Amino acid sequence: MLPLEGDLQGYCLIRPCRCEEGAMSIDLTSFSSLVAAVRDQVHTQPDGTALTFLHDPDRPRDGGTTDWSYARLDQEARARAAWLQDRLAPGSRVLLLHPNGTEFAAAFYGCLYANMIAVPAPLPGRHRGRERVARISGQCEASAALTTAANLGSLRAWAVETGIDIPIVAGDAEPLADPADWRPIDTDRSAIAFLQYTSGSTGDPKGVKVSHENALWNGQATARSVGWPDWMRMGGWLPLYHDMGLVQLLYSTALGGGCALMEPSAFIGRPARWLQAIDALDIHVGFSPSFGYDLCVRKVADEEVSGLDLSRWHVAGNGSEPVDPAVMRAFSKKFAPAGFRPENFAPVYGLAECTVYVSGRRDRPPVVRTLDLDALTQGEFVPAENDRPGREAVSVGPPTDACEVLIVEPETCEVLPEGRLGEIWLRGTSVSLGYWQRPDPEGRVFGATTADGRTGFLRTGDLGALQQDELFVQGRIKDLLIVRGRNVFPSDIEHELRARFSDLGRVGAVFAAIHEDDPSADDAGSIVVTHEVDGIPPDRLPKLAAELRHFVIREFGVDVASILLLPAGTVARTTSGKVRRSEMRERFREGRLQALYPPTPAA
Repeated sequence: MLPLEGDLQGYCLIRPCRCEEGAMSIDLTSFSSLVAAVRDQVHTQPDGTALTFLHDPDRPRDGGTTDWSYARLDQEARARAAWLQDRLAPGSRVLLLHPNGTEFAAAFYGCLYANMIAVPAPLPGRHRGRERVARISGQCEASAALTTAANLGSLRAWAVETGIDIPIVAGDAEPLADPADWRPIDTDRSAIAFLQYTSGSTGDPKGVKVSHENALWNGQATARSVGWPDWMRMGGWLPLYHDMGLVQLLYSTALGGGCALMEPSAFIGRPARWLQAIDALDIHVGFSPSFGYDLCVRKVADEEVSGLDLSRWHVAGNGSEPVDPAVMRAFSKKFAPAGFRPENFAPVYGLAECTVYVSGRRDRPPVVRTLDLDALTQGEFVPAENDRPGREAVSVGPPTDACEVLIVEPETCEVLPEGRLGEIWLRGTSVSLGYWQRPDPEGRVFGATTADGRTGFLRTGDLGALQQDELFVQGRIKDLLIVRGRNVFPSDIEHELRARFSDLGRVGAVFAAIHEDDPSADDAGSIVVTHEVDGIPPDRLPKLAAELRHFVIREFGVDVASILLLPAGTVARTTSGKVRRSEMRERFREGRLQALYPPTPAA
């Protein structure tokens, strides 16, 4: 056993136990900080496995993992904390530039142990990615960056290239400091633990300020509402700089079940590896956007399914983008022989501004409603009857004690009744402290007030409705198209095109067209349809484009200004798979989309 160092006094220690399935023995809200929560696990189960990293994704059972005990995690975190305390003032921002793995966890907790603010960010890759991380560094005024030895050289070169003058060190190159030199601190619950940069526009990074209290409250609400005991192991392939991946690491290590990690590229390269890891590593709780489940349906061979046991997968969270009911049905059917049950799906809703989790639950088959499409265009959320045109929508669960949920008319701020479509407003302890260095004095995002005087709400920018105490999310307000007084959802058009035209790719983006005489204005009556295609003969493309145009005009009553058929991988998406329609519109406006049809002229 590694020696435990540092004063544990004042950390609100409680003693976890292994309870019956469905019970929780730990209350995260009783701790003074995230540090206190993980240090309690260090004290009560020093030899328990805190982290498992699948460094060889093809050998999950046979030597392909690296395991850290809680004592090892604590030792590594204290070493990094001691180095930071000797060089930086409390509250300094520290960039975390790591691939998935144990080193990220050591660096993250090292920041928290040292009373610094952790700033997870992706490793700078291609041109736009390098610029984005540089903007994040400047926006948060980072004082240092932690990384791994394998990435140290390229990151120092990136810093020189972008004019970033901060120390960049590798935690695994050599011992940064003696763990015994760490000076324990008393962290206030209201202090900022980390900045979660949103994955929207690359030109305008926004760092969400997440406090220790936000994370402790949200972690407790997530575990209780979605439904898993604290002894269960979480994990998967989600990148740790992404909010959903990060909270899996935080909540699982704080609750005591531990976390199993793998690289996203290992999953994308061969989706079966994720499911094999769930089986081999006893991962009970794992989350993914819809596209991850879809990849498994399309890419996992039947012979690979026959070798899986998914009966221990307790919570299969599905979030971060509109949840596709067809994908869940296909996944449940394909993996039923491996023991997967539909009631283990947990469609969830969340966002970084609310410390990720808002609502969602398991223990029941997904709740799917078929909505009257014509009524939906008028903001009415009612069932389709008598063979009227309809569209399926998936509930992301009833509102929970994570936060209060209201549906509000975005222009008048009037609270809407059940069955009406409006903006989702949230209030509660899970709502974060705001954006770093972005004051919000008028409450335009945080601290909004309803028409009847209720205040302190977060305006999410998401459209949704409550029906029979179930929350349904319908997309982003900024993406909504208003055509001759009707609401037209880009996601509806994109989904129907894929459903009707099998030779389209898996992703497209629909957005408002642009006036020729005013590029800053939308054409209220027409749209642009972009969609990826793959493997279609060139002589088929003109006919396909004509068919798409005719279908959209006939089915949605919308004029189509342009159809662009794009190479695979062209449509911009966030790390969680959300289509970035605003970014696609900007690329279209600037002529930066390289289309297969109509063919883009050579530069």
